[in-house]
Amino acid sequence: MSALSCTRTLGAIAFVLMAVAVFRVAGGWVYGESPYEQYLKWVHGDIPPFTVPVRLVEGMPATFPARIIRKHGHELNLMVYFTWQEERILSASLLGGPIVQPINEAMPHGKVPTAFRVIIQDSESTMTIPTTRTDHSALGASFIARHLARLPPLDEGLYTISVTPLNDVSGLAPLRTELELTFRSK
Repeated sequence: MSALSCTRTLGAIAFVLMAVAVFRVAGGWVYGESPYEQYLKWVHGDIPPFTVPVRLVEGMPATFPARIIRKHGHELNLMVYFTWQEERILSASLLGGPIVQPINEAMPHGKVPTAFRVIIQDSESTMTIPTTRTDHSALGASFIARHLARLPPLDEGLYTISVTPLNDVSGLAPLRTELELTFRSK
């Protein structure tokens, strides 16, 4: 292969990569993410929506950073994943079934009440959000999600979010659990 051929091949590869990047940024911009926001999400891995794997223990806080780049409300959810039917039955017995929709009102509440204390800290202040809500859940093909807290609109900046179980959640130990920080649905 001659030097001119190698140069043209490398130029074509660089052109294709740049075209893909431009189309990716343009596609995100169409859906409401400015190029600056896309750049921040590429550089930082702590911009919502994201999930954090946790091992929940009563009284022990699970802490994670969150970088807020747009001021709007966020929700904090507990995600419990299962792979086998036995794990699904166990997680449903611990957390209860989906009861948000009227068709699911007859599903029993879980044995483990989801009582958590959520603390949000930034460089200047601390905000505590006590949560004892057990009325929202969602059921997916491989998970049950329990709504924990609805966070107030936060200013742009870096926050530390700490979630502490206030009761015994040892029944969740054999299951994969994550905390999800996402945008408020309404």
